[in-house]
Amino acid sequence: TNDTKIRNLVIFKRLSFTVMAEGRLAEIENRPADAAEAYLAVIRLGRAISQGGLIIDSLVDISIESIGTSGMQRLAPTLDAKQCREAAAALESCEARREPMDAVVRQERAWARRIWGFKGQIARLLTFRTVKQVEQKWMAKAMAQQSRTRSLLVQLAARAYELEKGERPKSFADLVPAYLKAIPQDPLTETYMALP
Repeated sequence: TNDTKIRNLVIFKRLSFTVMAEGRLAEIENRPADAAEAYLAVIRLGRAISQGGLIIDSLVDISIESIGTSGMQRLAPTLDAKQCREAAAALESCEARREPMDAVVRQERAWARRIWGFKGQIARLLTFRTVKQVEQKWMAKAMAQQSRTRSLLVQLAARAYELEKGERPKSFADLVPAYLKAIPQDPLTETYMALP
């Protein structure tokens, strides 16, 4: 039921705060590898929640992923080259499994048809503008978080390169394929991400 779904999403969000607290404790105790693993686990949790889900699942994913990303951004300057490489690979793997937004919209519409039937289709037509605005706001939030996650991915790869080579990467040619499989795209601009 919808109530069960909402309760489960609330539980997942609380779980993410618990794992973040573990990461923060690891940071305080100067255990950056453990902190990184906790923050990456939070990001993975967010990604897993939204797979095959609805817009509400994606919104919870965005919130949880944002929490994990913030922790990783704060931690990144303290990581060594190996830890940066591992974190970048983990983020790249998460990004590869990110569900396209149009798939989420299709799933949302199919769910509405199953739950509300013909009456729901009529209601959707009558509230088309409102529904479209909700979808657009969600897409803007989703793209902003994707951009932030991909920026962190590039930051981690660039830091690993700098720690190993003793200089900052001059271009993505320095990072691909040794540090990144491919140059990530910024979903907001539909261009390649910039080097930090």
